[in-house]
Amino acid sequence: MIDNDDPLWNPAAQADEDLARIQNLLGRYGVRARDLSAPRMAAPSRLRRSLPWALAASIALLLMGAGFQYRLSWTADGSWSAVLGKGSPSAANIMLAPGQRLGTATNQTAMIEVARIGEIRLSPDSRLRLLETRSGHHRVKLEHGHMRARIWAPPGYFAVSTEHAEVVDLGCDFDIWTNADGSGRVSVRSGWVSYRVGSEDILVPQGYTLGFAADRVQTPLADGATPEFAQAVETLESAVRADPYAPTINASAQAVAVAARDEDAFTLLSLLTRWPRLATTDLYSRLGKTLGIEDDDAQHRRAWVSGDAQAIDAWWQKLPRHPKQWWVNWRDALG
Repeated sequence: MIDNDDPLWNPAAQADEDLARIQNLLGRYGVRARDLSAPRMAAPSRLRRSLPWALAASIALLLMGAGFQYRLSWTADGSWSAVLGKGSPSAANIMLAPGQRLGTATNQTAMIEVARIGEIRLSPDSRLRLLETRSGHHRVKLEHGHMRARIWAPPGYFAVSTEHAEVVDLGCDFDIWTNADGSGRVSVRSGWVSYRVGSEDILVPQGYTLGFAADRVQTPLADGATPEFAQAVETLESAVRADPYAPTINASAQAVAVAARDEDAFTLLSLLTRWPRLATTDLYSRLGKTLGIEDDDAQHRRAWVSGDAQAIDAWWQKLPRHPKQWWVNWRDALG
């Protein structure tokens, strides 16, 4: 039996000052304060109205998932459908199997379905060969001429081989031109591609064009780059390839920095990534200014010059849009 009328056992008893303060602080979490004394049930009519909507939403999500999976799947070595258009006696429907070529005449075009993930438009006087096709892996080779690819699929599902390299789709809309001597260019309308030559990967974003030849590949240039800037970049690239330690490198890099606009940031970033030693030149500070980095971080610059991946990636992360965001370009699959 309890002799004292303790408020901990008897809520009606008078509490001391400390206990009263604690009770006041905890009172908001009590059952009465939250009106939890009796369970609340949703109104039957409201519940009945919400169930059909929830069921419909679940079914829609299941159908979308199934449709998405169907679109990305493909039978190994299955043929692609193609239509020869303008210039043919009549629109000719053909099937293109792995290993087969499709060529167009001078006044002829072709539309090729890339499995179920996009399409290729082959221009006149062009020839393409289907190399491989299966779920998650579709490869063609543009032997000469021009093609436009519009793809909506995860990065790496589709790629185009040229004579010396491979252009890997990262979810986008892009054009490729190739010539008999192995030269050509890649231009990106939307999204990104990766130009792979040997062990080197060069990213090309929307609004940029990359030129290539049999023995070299250029740094991507914005489609609106000035002739002065393009010439300065070409001069710098030639100097670096000839001798990366030549005394003329600094002057060539300064010319690029002076001619650069803020819109040329990706070209500057590509130059510095391909040849980290260029971070000793004015290119580093010019790119930093474009990215909003006013202070010259000597430690970061030294790390960049040494080829430190983290230092380089820190500035790549400041780009407004990244190549893995392929889902952003879903409109490229339409029309």
